[in-house]
Amino acid sequence: MIYGTLVQQYTLNQLLDAFKVVVDKMQAVRDKLGLPIGDARQVALYGMQEVVIGFGLTAHSISGNGLRSRSRNEAEVLESFSNYVVIQGKTPDQLLTLVETIWRLSLLTISHFKLDALFQNILTALGRTPGKTGFGRNMNDLLSAVSLKNAAFAKNVLVTLTHSRNTLHNNGIHRNSDCGPLAIHDLMFEFKRDQAPQCVSFAHVLAALDATVDVLDDILFAHEVQVLASIDDLYTTLSP
Repeated sequence: MIYGTLVQQYTLNQLLDAFKVVVDKMQAVRDKLGLPIGDARQVALYGMQEVVIGFGLTAHSISGNGLRSRSRNEAEVLESFSNYVVIQGKTPDQLLTLVETIWRLSLLTISHFKLDALFQNILTALGRTPGKTGFGRNMNDLLSAVSLKNAAFAKNVLVTLTHSRNTLHNNGIHRNSDCGPLAIHDLMFEFKRDQAPQCVSFAHVLAALDATVDVLDDILFAHEVQVLASIDDLYTTLSP
């Protein structure tokens, strides 16, 4: 998989290629749904696309990728950071690491929020009463309400994405019970209680998002969900 190139050192172009894979996969599900743009299923997938595209456009801007003249080389990117830094005592390499860290953590947080909202919307459409806090309860309720090809895999992927996000609230430390090891797109995910996880690189984040799209494909085309003519989005009045 393309995500393996992002485990250690990588170029911004490699990162952009991986972003595109995830965005295109989301679009394929949207096209297959064939639902009006205001349906909660379309709103959620479009919202997740926007998150990934937003970071991709930022990477394009930093690298100059796509410019008619030429793209910036790594030294020029680092130089542009050092000229405008307001945080003292950071080397250009440390600043690039700071940017990359914020991208990874933000991708997890905002994408997970979109997922949580979608699950609440689906549960409401199914006549259930979703909780407003605690993703796990809604996830378990939804998975018990629909018939999936591989419910165990779906739960493992969603729990993995959730554990990755939850470490953000604990300064990068996993506070729940041990989880894993689990292989997703040939990458290993494992969480040890009170330890910093080693599975939140860009490779892992994007692989988990990619697998989440597979899970969403399965959920959205489960009979119980597919027969719903429309699902209202309860969290926004805006249509993409």
